[in-house]
Amino acid sequence: MSYCKVFLLFFLLFFTSTALAQTPSCSVASKFYSKDSINVTTFGASTVAGVNGFSFQPYLKKNFEYCYVGKVVTVTNNGVPGETTAQGLLRFPAAIAGRTGFVCILIGLNDALNLALSPIKYTPAQINKTLAITQGNMEKMIEMSLNANLVPIIGTLQFINDKNNKTYAVANNYIKTINAGYVRLVKKYQGKVYLADINAALGYDFKLYQADGLHPNDKGDRIISYVWFDSINDAIENKLLLIGLDQNFPNPAVGSTTIGFSLSQSANVLIQLYNINGVPVGTITNEFYNSGYHKVVFPLTNLKPGIYIYVMRIAGRELAKKMIVIG
Repeated sequence: MSYCKVFLLFFLLFFTSTALAQTPSCSVASKFYSKDSINVTTFGASTVAGVNGFSFQPYLKKNFEYCYVGKVVTVTNNGVPGETTAQGLLRFPAAIAGRTGFVCILIGLNDALNLALSPIKYTPAQINKTLAITQGNMEKMIEMSLNANLVPIIGTLQFINDKNNKTYAVANNYIKTINAGYVRLVKKYQGKVYLADINAALGYDFKLYQADGLHPNDKGDRIISYVWFDSINDAIENKLLLIGLDQNFPNPAVGSTTIGFSLSQSANVLIQLYNINGVPVGTITNEFYNSGYHKVVFPLTNLKPGIYIYVMRIAGRELAKKMIVIG
């Protein structure tokens, strides 16, 4: 093999792997999401606002457009650099006014920084009280979101680069406390509020940060977009999915085929198979399933080649698909 061919092969492998790495993994939510649009309000301080031309919102929008084909996607940026949760709380009602869908809230890092940078030497009790106020401010934003029929997604705060910086090390300890409080809030509002664990995704990998050690760079923002994307998909699967029936695979099929379906809540599912004349020829499943996405493998060995219709019946609704059986 010539040098040019070897170079071309490596180039194609690198280009293909890079391209694949930059596309999101599409969940079942994208298959059965029934609404015409996805609306996301992002709210917070500088990481939300974007710094030095870097921001996660364009990537988040592209993630949804890639997976939710044909849906209108809007992602708004309501970030103000340097803002604390107390300051954010004041403008939060205006930020969510008239909005629908999801609100991604990432704020609190400046609470930790301000506390660490303060010239006042606080007692442990005073520190805990101050951090409790941060959690309280977040809970108020959660309540406002729920009252506005929005789905809140709470982001954990990223660490800051504390190498050779004792003040930042102190701030990171406060960030741990704040994040633990945010996790407790998500558990308190289980099923209504969702967590985007940005802190776990970025960790202490400061190669994902800009030179200031505070804000994510382009790669970091891309990772953050995936975290938000996955959390919103979880919310869609848990809250918004209608009943869905997938096309069997493979189709045409021989020997056996797989049929997937989605449930928004637990129910008994009856899927029956009919020939082209409407005569029932078999029952694919008649079982109780929990909410979520399920697959059933159905043997075709007793069926003659031809066109068949499978019908799913659940809670008074019917969905049908056509399958082709070959010999």
